[in-house]
Amino acid sequence: MNPRRRNNLRVSTKLIALLVSASFTWKMNAQSPETLTFDAFKEMLNNHPALRVANLSVVKGEQELIKARGAFDPKISATHQNKFFKATEYYNQTYIGVDVPLRAPLILKSSFENANGTYISPEETTPNGGLVNAGIAVPLGQGLITDKGRTELRQAKAYQRYAAIEQNRLIQDLRYEAYRQYWEWWMSGKVLDINREWVSIAEQRLADTKNRFLAGDIASVDTLETAIQVQNRKQKYQSAEAKWAKESLDLTSQMWQDNELNFVPIESIKNTVPQQEISFDEALMNVNVLSDRTNSVSTTNPQLLKFTPMLEQLRAEERWKKEQMKPVVNLQYNALNQATSPADDMLTMNNYKWGAQLSWPIFMRKAKGDLGLTRVKIEELELEALQKTTVIRNKALASIRQLELQRLQLANVSGNVRNMQRLLDAEREKFNSGESSVFLINTREQQLFDLRVQETEISTQLKLQEIEILYLLGTL
Repeated sequence: MNPRRRNNLRVSTKLIALLVSASFTWKMNAQSPETLTFDAFKEMLNNHPALRVANLSVVKGEQELIKARGAFDPKISATHQNKFFKATEYYNQTYIGVDVPLRAPLILKSSFENANGTYISPEETTPNGGLVNAGIAVPLGQGLITDKGRTELRQAKAYQRYAAIEQNRLIQDLRYEAYRQYWEWWMSGKVLDINREWVSIAEQRLADTKNRFLAGDIASVDTLETAIQVQNRKQKYQSAEAKWAKESLDLTSQMWQDNELNFVPIESIKNTVPQQEISFDEALMNVNVLSDRTNSVSTTNPQLLKFTPMLEQLRAEERWKKEQMKPVVNLQYNALNQATSPADDMLTMNNYKWGAQLSWPIFMRKAKGDLGLTRVKIEELELEALQKTTVIRNKALASIRQLELQRLQLANVSGNVRNMQRLLDAEREKFNSGESSVFLINTREQQLFDLRVQETEISTQLKLQEIEILYLLGTL
């Protein structure tokens, strides 16, 4: 062998040995990984604490309604007091009453009174056996149209509707974040697979190039270039592996399981991979239909739907504030009779007690201020609803345009991937027949690698854009 060629062989062999020894040895996991499909991942969200919080919002609305209905609960009251001093009974008083508030502006009232004694006031004295009365109390001024109890009931009903909308909003938020994390995890896994494939190809070419160099078919510089390419690809693989580890960890924050006692988070998915292919929503293919759906976004997006019950609450408050501008005019009438009277005498209307109450602040400044503040709140909320509706609708339209553009980009890059693959196959054939070089092969492979990564990224961005549109439309 030529001495010069022998020296080149020694130098190249040492360089190759140095590069290979500095690199890590590629190892495949012996255990077959489990596949976590997107549908299976969505099922796991049923155990998420955020979903339980969303369900609690509905429970809260139900409890607020029960609380408001308590204003119309019948109320029973009773008192008894007796004073006896130095063999004298000063007084002996008993009172038992029942008030029944109605949804109409009146209260049914009934009571039993028994009062006697040496020093009791004459107007408080009752016949032996006691006195019964039954009557009504009705407001003729403030409180006739509405009152505090009926206002709170209307607000509680509106809040119950708000709670159901809030539940949907929380679920939409959970799905939005979780779905995005799944497909970002999918993208990192795909990029990792591409890097793994290119490392394997580079390692195989290094072995082939080394054999061809030893056989004298190619120059030593080709083996050196191939070894450097192996190193570069392994560095990219390590970066992709770190990205995959991060996305896997982020995804576990959305994955919870039921252990029969409580829901607990899944701490690791080391041996789990996403589904092989990405899936797109066929319902989002027609851009014109999507654009039309944005016109009704205020009736589908829970972030906008919540303004309706919020305005209902404020308008119920406004109605009560307007009612408070009226004078207080309360009328009460009670039919009286002895508890020991015969049944026929109990129906007489000759014995009664009635009264009236009137009050009215002269300037009504408090009532006017309260009413004015409520009307300002209503106007502020209406303007906020209008502004937010416009913002969300414009975001949805922008996302739809972006979706259409990304579909074209995906079609173009997928075509380029196919063409570049054919070009690489042709270049490999030329290289095997000695008509090409390692440099050209590496260049073509790098171009194809970049295109495949780009295709994966655009596919993921297209999926994320679909999720964004459905989220803005409130139908995720």
